[in-house]
Amino acid sequence: MNERIILSVPVKRDEKQLLRMLRMKADREDENYQCVANLLDEAERVVQPKYAFSVASVDKMDDQSVVIDGYRIESALVRKNLDQTHRVVLYIATCGQEIESWSTQISDPVERFWADEIKKHFLSQCALIMRNHIKDTYFQKTDLSHMSPGSLPEWPLTQQKILFSLMRSAADQIGVTLTESCLMLPSKSISGFYFSSAVHFENCKLCPMPNCPSRRAVYTADDLH
Repeated sequence: MNERIILSVPVKRDEKQLLRMLRMKADREDENYQCVANLLDEAERVVQPKYAFSVASVDKMDDQSVVIDGYRIESALVRKNLDQTHRVVLYIATCGQEIESWSTQISDPVERFWADEIKKHFLSQCALIMRNHIKDTYFQKTDLSHMSPGSLPEWPLTQQKILFSLMRSAADQIGVTLTESCLMLPSKSISGFYFSSAVHFENCKLCPMPNCPSRRAVYTADDLH
């Protein structure tokens, strides 16, 4: 597979965006704001987001599964979405072990929550940079659709093992591991694949969660059929 490994992603703090996520005002007299601002300063000094992606071939299909570079993915939805596709771009992105280690040293539960949101803040920037990199490299003039294991029941989290089998070397290089329960470490890490489709697809289209701040598409359950 054609792999790209990016070990230092140039992310920048966006305090206004973070405060919106936390529903907090930039009040310098407020102790909570002061604490968040200090945590953000500390996190920015250590954060080193990373990502990796690789091109994989769609080998064959049946009604309920698809084979990607020799590994079978059991999901009728994945099979449907890749019906006219001959390749996918697999990816893993992470906030990085550096900021993860920093956050584990925080003992106060409220501050740990804020630190978790800060990690998520930097991961979302990393994910956008990675998406644009993939778009510019492989999908400049075509649709860019997306799927990730565990986001929908139709492609469960257990299928994460297959993605990591396909990207084992890349995952090692960016420091992301998979637990026995198929959760990724560092905790703020994401994985999945991008592909081109005649009908654009996002996981959000089949997710009924009404107030998700990360929603990128309108819920349309009919896409299951």
